[in-house]
Amino acid sequence: MNSFWKKTLMISLDVALAGYLVLAVTSFNCPDRSEETCSKVNITIADKDSSGFLNASEVKDMLVKKHLYPAGMKMSLVDLRSMEGTLKGNSFISSAEVSHTQNGTINIEVTQILPLLRVKSASGEDYYIGLEGNIMRGGQYSSDLIVATGNISQWYAQNYITLVGQWLQKHKLWEDQVEQINILPDKTMEIVPRVGNHIICLGQMPETNDKVKRQRLVETFLDKKFERLDKFYRYGLNQVGWNKYYYISLEFDNQIICRKPKSKADKALASAEPAEKKEGDKPKNEDKPKKDGDKPQKVGDKPQKPQNNGDKPKSNGDKPKSNGDKPKSNGDKPKK
Repeated sequence: MNSFWKKTLMISLDVALAGYLVLAVTSFNCPDRSEETCSKVNITIADKDSSGFLNASEVKDMLVKKHLYPAGMKMSLVDLRSMEGTLKGNSFISSAEVSHTQNGTINIEVTQILPLLRVKSASGEDYYIGLEGNIMRGGQYSSDLIVATGNISQWYAQNYITLVGQWLQKHKLWEDQVEQINILPDKTMEIVPRVGNHIICLGQMPETNDKVKRQRLVETFLDKKFERLDKFYRYGLNQVGWNKYYYISLEFDNQIICRKPKSKADKALASAEPAEKKEGDKPKNEDKPKKDGDKPQKVGDKPQKPQNNGDKPKSNGDKPKSNGDKPKSNGDKPKK
């Protein structure tokens, strides 16, 4: 009985000693950091070289406005979760991870949401559209985005312009060629290409309230229009020149309507103001047609003598008769 308690006591002492040694070593390797301050902040943004949208300065400003930027703060007061939540709340950030190291460094890793295109509507709204049709406000996007202008509401941008942007993203050639999308008041869609001095009219996109059906119809619509445009580029503009027409309409299925630009003379005539009247200029009334029988005289010609009231106009081809000659009756022969 005594031996049993002795063994139990020895085992308990060994366990307590081992626990003490572990705690001592842990405390030695991990000193109290309650007074340690954040000495460095590393901000990493995924895809910043390819997109060029968010930068470290903008991420820092987000945290500074919420009084969460950790530089110079005590490590015990740094709230990592609040920092992550603030960054994820931004419409241009999809994910954010914040961690710290033993030497007082805070690491911030951000993954940004890349805008699909930019909308500048006729009503004055200016915002970005994300890949899923989400509205993204603010930001200074430096990359070369397609701009959608004209009569565009937020609903139309999310349900139709987004589908156009998604289609263009799948077709890299046309994404690089299209510079601007313009929507007219009747919802007719025009595009402005980067190459060529012309505007292309695609017509009205099919409308439906069914989201799945809408996506299928819009994709089919764009497939047909851009296939026809590709053929026109290959066999039309390549032959006559890329600046031959200033407006190309693909609205109708069976024809392509092209308009040539006005000539410089026509443009100058249309835009020129009426010339001021100078001294010595003849009144405009003189430019009107003259009375019957009057013929324009050449410079230097002598004025013709007026005919007597009894004189009759001679018929064409009659030769003037000498003085004293009498008119002969029909059938009379000239005397010898």
